[in-house]
Amino acid sequence: MTAADLPAAKEAHHAPAQPDDAVMYAAVAARRLQWDNMLWQVPTLSLTGQAFLFTIALGADSSRLARIVASTLSIVMTILSMHLMSRHRQAEHTDAHWIEDYELAHFGRAWHGHTWAEHRNQEQGSGLLAHFKGFQVWMAGLSVFGLAAVAVLIITAVKPSILK
Repeated sequence: MTAADLPAAKEAHHAPAQPDDAVMYAAVAARRLQWDNMLWQVPTLSLTGQAFLFTIALGADSSRLARIVASTLSIVMTILSMHLMSRHRQAEHTDAHWIEDYELAHFGRAWHGHTWAEHRNQEQGSGLLAHFKGFQVWMAGLSVFGLAAVAVLIITAVKPSILK
């Protein structure tokens, strides 16, 4: 390499790399799987925390202040968990639809996104519950915990003797 070649070599070295389609596809597919895994970890961790907080809020020996704090924290945890679960779902859907578009453009058919959901929904499933979307069922379930915490908070404020 001569001194005259240095500017061109330097320029080539700093040129932005163009991602290979297969590498990009693999990266987005891996990220989609990560979002899906995190999505379903949220309710598990939330329910663990909720169980602890309800043990305090409904414990016969708990003070009024302890019930108020535990119920308030349970309401906050419900909202935070639902928000986080919703954002993970949004990110997972974004990647699933990107992958579906990529597959249609490159392979003429898709295995992700709407295409996969339509195929899955043709299967019988396991009874009545298979007709409901899992995400909505879990959001409703988390809401029940929040409503129960509101009920304990109101009972603690209005007639705490019910909880003794």
